[in-house]
Amino acid sequence: MVIEPRLKDHQRLGDYLVERGLVDREAIEAAVREGRITGERIGNILVRNGFLRYADLIKAILSLSPEEIVFEKSYGVKIPREMLERYSIVVVAETDLEVYLSTLSAEETVRVLIQPYFPNKELVFVSLSPTDLSNFMESLGREGEDQNFETATDDALVLDMLLRQAILVGASDIHIEPRFRSFTVFFRHLGIRKIAHEGSLEQFAIMASQVKDRARMDQVETRVPQDGGFTMEFRGRMVDMRVATVPSVNGEIIVIRLLDPDKAMKTVSELGITRIDAWRAATSYPFGLCLICGSTGSGKTTTLNATVREMDRFGRAIRTVEDPVEYRIPYVGQVNVNPIVGLDFAAALRAFMRADPDVIVLGEVRDVETAKLCIRAAETGHMVLATLHTGSVRGAISRMHSLGISESDMKPILRGVLVQRLVRTICVVCGGSGCEDCFHTGYSGRTVVSECAMFKNDMEVDKALAGERWWPSMVGDAISKIKTGLTTNSEIYRCFRSEIDNYDQELEGIEELVGEVAEAGNEGAPSIPVKET
Repeated sequence: MVIEPRLKDHQRLGDYLVERGLVDREAIEAAVREGRITGERIGNILVRNGFLRYADLIKAILSLSPEEIVFEKSYGVKIPREMLERYSIVVVAETDLEVYLSTLSAEETVRVLIQPYFPNKELVFVSLSPTDLSNFMESLGREGEDQNFETATDDALVLDMLLRQAILVGASDIHIEPRFRSFTVFFRHLGIRKIAHEGSLEQFAIMASQVKDRARMDQVETRVPQDGGFTMEFRGRMVDMRVATVPSVNGEIIVIRLLDPDKAMKTVSELGITRIDAWRAATSYPFGLCLICGSTGSGKTTTLNATVREMDRFGRAIRTVEDPVEYRIPYVGQVNVNPIVGLDFAAALRAFMRADPDVIVLGEVRDVETAKLCIRAAETGHMVLATLHTGSVRGAISRMHSLGISESDMKPILRGVLVQRLVRTICVVCGGSGCEDCFHTGYSGRTVVSECAMFKNDMEVDKALAGERWWPSMVGDAISKIKTGLTTNSEIYRCFRSEIDNYDQELEGIEELVGEVAEAGNEGAPSIPVKET
């Protein structure tokens, strides 16, 4: 994160952002008010609250007062610490296209050394003070000298090393599984589990005790599942860890979900939704019901949060009920389900409807009572967003029907259904051949493959209820991702094997491509070698 120049009443920065359409005036005023209380700079507040992209803040500061951009947060995760120290290099900021550096050494020498770590980015040098260098090196030192958990001599340090490594590689989950004579640690990276570490049972006992202690679990109880959580600071930001334990014949299986706020700031436009205009049109109605559907791990919560972030959070009262709240959204009232005290989805919904909301968001529609309350809320003038575990638009309608919602209730209020899955995207650095940036997998990210139906009136809902489909299928969208070079045949086959092997008339017009994808089904990608810091 960076500190913007000390501008009079923040006026220059605010005017710059508003004039370029990056932020509206209301968000600027809210950030100024918050800054008066917290002491933070408005640029940092706007980024944290999701109103401004970090890259746009960097450009704004460099345009207004380039000499005043200073280091506050470490981004040099790719560069060996020894090199940074030897050549007095500070990584000021990193955007999609540029890396901003400061150094006390010769710039050309540093450029030759650093460019291989950022092959597709421009290196931009800015001024450096000795204080900036000292603070930067101190922040690196706080993360520990020995980050190689495979060779660590102190078992008590291995957990922190594993957590840092998981955040560095962008893992979403850590699975710690005891076996007969040892235990295995898996990182889930881009949806795929890969082995990250193998250790002794003595080391497992220490690690399990540490995790349960931090997560405020009962360390003695190993016979029943437990849930908990804790927070860890990493490179200037707080990362939440959600912990679940499951008893097994070899001991407790421990799963840690990493909730990194840096990964939760995506906009709807960045998710990869093909019919994004249809989805935005559906969620822009003043009232009605919009459903986001998919299996566990398909990115439903990310899409839900991105949709909420895009709404007018000042002018509309937005309330969410989740189990649990994973990412906090400023200016949105978020409620955690708590069955122990009787606070379930239905109870929260009833409370919301007495609290003057404009938008109601449900983490999941699970039962008949919640489904009926959703319909009631939509009928009484609220926009309701909810998720369902279904795999198609028709499946979403059928699921609501199975929860006791009649067709006559559904027709007037159904605005849109978005069904999605996640597929891995080809690494932009190596083009899929495997490199340090993608941990030699050939894939460096994920994108949404979806089908989206937007219903303009009762008649269109009637057509969908009768089995008619006029929107592109999800498999068709997946094939289009291959055409645009985003992903590979083998990845699409991995994610859509059943649909492709059981080809039907919905895929007419893309028979040849479907055949090519099926032929590539046996192709694979190399495993992830855990990256050293």
